Amino acid sequence: RVSCISLGTGSFTATGVSNVTKSSRNLLGGGDDATCDESPSSSYEDADVNAASRQLSPVNEVVLERVPSIFIRTADLPTMKESANSFMRLSSSDMAESDWVDHIHKPSSLPPLPSMDNDPRESWVALDDGNGNKAPLTEMAMKALVSAGLEASLDQGMWTANGPTSKLLKSGDWDDTVFVSYDKQQPMPAPHARGTKGEMDVLVWSGTFSHKYYGCDLPTIRCEAIVNMSPKSLANLLVDSNRVKEYNKMSIGRDDILVLQDDEMCVTKVVCGRSKPPMLGKILQLKTLLHMEELPGGSQNGYVVASRAVSHADDAEAAVDPKVIHSEMLMGLNIIRAVEGEPDRCVLINVNHLMSPMIPMFMAKKLGLSSAVNFINDIRSLC
Repeated sequence: RVSCISLGTGSFTATGVSNVTKSSRNLLGGGDDATCDESPSSSYEDADVNAASRQLSPVNEVVLERVPSIFIRTADLPTMKESANSFMRLSSSDMAESDWVDHIHKPSSLPPLPSMDNDPRESWVALDDGNGNKAPLTEMAMKALVSAGLEASLDQGMWTANGPTSKLLKSGDWDDTVFVSYDKQQPMPAPHARGTKGEMDVLVWSGTFSHKYYGCDLPTIRCEAIVNMSPKSLANLLVDSNRVKEYNKMSIGRDDILVLQDDEMCVTKVVCGRSKPPMLGKILQLKTLLHMEELPGGSQNGYVVASRAVSHADDAEAAVDPKVIHSEMLMGLNIIRAVEGEPDRCVLINVNHLMSPMIPMFMAKKLGLSSAVNFINDIRSLC
């Protein structure tokens, strides 16, 4: 005989917990409502069960935390902390701040996984609630990630053009297209007409983030180019894991681990991509948050696809595979801007901030620049 004590009923809240209110029945007495028979032939005595039950304290309310498994860094996202605090105060007015749980209700420097080093400057946030749904702060994290990415893409002081790009910019053809604010909320003029030589230009810059957080010393690459594909078609291509091999010849597949949202206006999911670069002899793996939404002003202006490395509880428990190299996308951004009067063209801005143990620091910038150009040309090959 196994004692099953009914605590009562309740429901999940928007804050990532479930509130269970005490049952009106007698929880501490024996009786049919307090026990259930698993084995009629059991030798356990009812007296033993009732004695154990009497040691329990009365239950007024029980809060059951769901355990998240996927986390991202947010210390370098300027709007994250204040946005998270404001959101929790508004959505959880009945929950004291002292009850907020690290990572779930507030960003925390505490490592979410035991294998991680403790960096007191870091700020971790849970993406999932443990049941396949968004954690309370996921929406805030997405807004902060997109905001930081869009701001960086327009920060001219951050970027240095390479030689060929400097020459292209001096022509003036790109003056109305490069570093144009997203606040304009309107399609972009195309710097070159379809079919002209200039439409194959690829502009490339390198730079570094000014923050002092994880990966700040690594180079970041920005590129911009015309792609003869509608903004929506390109956005759909980039978020569809089944189509990665169409534009990445080194890819051996990308899987959706967890889909948190998938509709016409927004896609948020965690993916695991694997590629096999030539001459490396090993598999390069990136486990990444992928988020797509409309640019300010709506779909008529275009889309943004942001990505960032995640830490997954499954990885902490998995055996180390010497044939796999784990890399991290610190900030990935594809900004797809609509072209004025040409619905089947767009301007693609790509920002790439990658950490990979396979790339020595002195080679990171050079490889990043060449990879950016190859990415644009591989996308163009599908048009």
